[in-house]
Amino acid sequence: MGSAALYQAAKRGAKALGIDRFDPPHTLGSSHGDTRITRASIGEGEFYAPLVRRSDEIWRELEAASGQTLFHESGGLIIAPPSADATFHGAGDFVEASAQVAERHGIIHEVISAEEIKRRHPMLKPRAIDRAYYEPGAGVLRPERCIATQLELARQGGAAIHTGEQVIAYDASADGVTVTTNLGNYRADKLILSAGAWMADLVPEAYRAALRVCRQVFYWFEAEELGAFDPKIFPWVIWIGDRLDEFWSAFPAPRDGPRGVKLVTEQYHTATDPDAVGREATAEECADMYYRLTQPRLQGLRDNLIRAEVCLYTVTPDEHFVIDFHPDSERVVLASPCSGHGFKHSAAIGEILTQLALNGETEFELSAFRLARLSE
Repeated sequence: MGSAALYQAAKRGAKALGIDRFDPPHTLGSSHGDTRITRASIGEGEFYAPLVRRSDEIWRELEAASGQTLFHESGGLIIAPPSADATFHGAGDFVEASAQVAERHGIIHEVISAEEIKRRHPMLKPRAIDRAYYEPGAGVLRPERCIATQLELARQGGAAIHTGEQVIAYDASADGVTVTTNLGNYRADKLILSAGAWMADLVPEAYRAALRVCRQVFYWFEAEELGAFDPKIFPWVIWIGDRLDEFWSAFPAPRDGPRGVKLVTEQYHTATDPDAVGREATAEECADMYYRLTQPRLQGLRDNLIRAEVCLYTVTPDEHFVIDFHPDSERVVLASPCSGHGFKHSAAIGEILTQLALNGETEFELSAFRLARLSE
C-alpha cells in the first residue's frame, strides 16, 4: 500500500518521499510470495467490492504503462461444506456469502457440487458434502512485480525513494509533520503510514493491543507435471474445512514463477514479534502441509519442498482493515493492518490514501475501516 500510495502521489504531481526500512519488494513483510489471490466477489464484506473493482482497473493501467504482466486470469474456487465450525475472515458460510455478493453486483459465478468440482478439476478431491463458489474471472496477482512497477513509475514521476532507512518517530503540528529516521529528519505537509507488521509501533498506545502479528508459511512443492498447474488450466483454491486448522489454499503456477506449486494455510491463534519471528519453515510444518492438508485434497504433487517463505499477517479483532486519519491529526493518514486479505485491494487503497492526504477526503466509503472501532 505504501508503493501504491507513492505511485498515486507522484502521478498527481505531488512532491513525494517514500521511506522503507527494507528494500521492497522483499520477503520480510506481508506482500510477497509470487502470487496473491484476487476475486471480484468479496465474501468478507460487501463494502470491499468498490476497492477490488477499482484495484482491478489500476492493475490494468499499470500493465499498460509498464509492459509487465501483473495479473493472470485462472478462475477461482472456494470450497467448503454447507456448515462447519470454521469461518473464513469472519464470514460463516463463505461460499454462500460470496455467491450473494456476486448476485448483487452482477459478477459471473456458479455454485457447483463436489461431483462437478471433480469433473472439471480431476486433481482435486472434495468430499461429497463439499460444494464450491466458482468465479471464472478471478485470478492471481504477482505482488513483487506490482510493487516494483509502482515504485518505478513513482520514481519516473519524480518521487524520491529511501530504502534501508527506518522511521523512528513522527510529530504532527499545525504547520506540518516531522519524521525522524535512523538517518535524519524530514519535514512534510502530510504523512501516510503503512508499516504493515510494524504498524503497532507507530499508532497511539490505545490501539496497539488490537494489532496482532501472526506468522504464516508459504510452501512450494514439486509437481509431477508443473504444466498441469498453469493458470490457464488450474484455478486457485481456497478450501475451508470443518475446523479452523483445516484451512488450506493452492495456487496456479505461472510459467515464470518458482518451479513448484504454492500451498498456504493460515493461523491466527499465535502472535509473534515481527523482529524476532522464525523465518524458516520447520520439518514438522512441511510434513503437516503435505500429508495432513494436501494429500487428502490434491493429487499431482511430490513430497519434495522446493521453497518456503514466512509471511506476516497483521490482524485486527474483526479481521477488517484500518484506513483512517490519525486520531490526533488529519495531517497523518493510517493504512494497515489488512488482516491477511489486503493485497488485492492495495492499488485502490493507495489511491484512497493519496486522496485523503492531498484532498482531505475520498469518494470511497470507509466507515468499516475506522481506527476508533479498535478501542471499543
